Amino acid sequence: MSMDFDQRGLFTRADALASGFTDDDLRRARAHKSIVAIRRGWFVRGDVFATLDSAQQHALLAQATYADSGDDVVLSHVSAAVVLGLDVWNLPLDTVTMTTLRGHSGKRSRRRFLHGTDLLDDEWLHLDGMRVTRPARTVVDVARTHPLEVAVCLGDRALRHGLTTIDELEKCCDAAHHRSGAGRARRAIGAMSARSDSVGESRSRLILQTVSTPLSNQTVFDEDGRRIARTDFLFPDLAEVIAEFDGEDKYGPQPRQAIIAEKNRHNRLAEQGRTVFRFDWRDLSTPQVIIDRLHAAYRRALLLGTPSGRYAELPLPAATALVGICAPYRRCEFPRGA
Repeated sequence: MSMDFDQRGLFTRADALASGFTDDDLRRARAHKSIVAIRRGWFVRGDVFATLDSAQQHALLAQATYADSGDDVVLSHVSAAVVLGLDVWNLPLDTVTMTTLRGHSGKRSRRRFLHGTDLLDDEWLHLDGMRVTRPARTVVDVARTHPLEVAVCLGDRALRHGLTTIDELEKCCDAAHHRSGAGRARRAIGAMSARSDSVGESRSRLILQTVSTPLSNQTVFDEDGRRIARTDFLFPDLAEVIAEFDGEDKYGPQPRQAIIAEKNRHNRLAEQGRTVFRFDWRDLSTPQVIIDRLHAAYRRALLLGTPSGRYAELPLPAATALVGICAPYRRCEFPRGA
């Protein structure tokens, strides 16, 4: 019998047996790594699994766990964030997180955490065939249960892509006032912004605002009103110093042209008498280095005097629509007559 598994999505032991495979076939396929067990009785092709990042792997585990958990659970917290397509930087992905619709005490096993908090009918939706907490509820739940930095990165992403608003988050937080971590969530929401384009920018903002409140993504114009650049951060009360975060994907698929354009952009800002300092992802782990560079840039800017031109906060380009990451790998019809 052929041991080829044609589908890219999840399949179960029962699916395979119904198609003519045997348990020995499945054991041999696992031994040869042509299939991978996501959880007991759930499999995916090994070559597909190897292409997935940690969030996509969690999405598979979440789908399998959800299917095995009965009809009274909703994916929530970190698992909901994954399924919604939100950035889950530095969040734990080893355990599937759910909330029960029946509102009883939480239960934890090795790979599943079932929360017992109340969940209203308007706080969840159907996505990829599963019940998932809505973005606002998801962000607030994560903000209640995880550190401020990771919660802000998650919330920034949801806001930037239009999945929720600050007003929705605040209302959801009000509804959770009696739950543990509600105060932590409120502090995180107060630090969130819809003008961050990446986790790196969100983390940068949290570091920089310990010195002074930066304005994110300001557009700078010359004296004749011509657009020069959109900056990552600008400090209106620190001589209009500009801070630029150099993310790993800053220069895109054509780095040489992008680097030349960035150099020209930098030169035009310098011609206005503007002071720019830069940092990258590695610097985020040593915040004092970034703060020292900000102070040094401010001292240089004072010597240069007031820059020419002006800046303004313009609407950001529309963010790419987020797509739930489960769809390409969700459980699908197993080929018959294998």
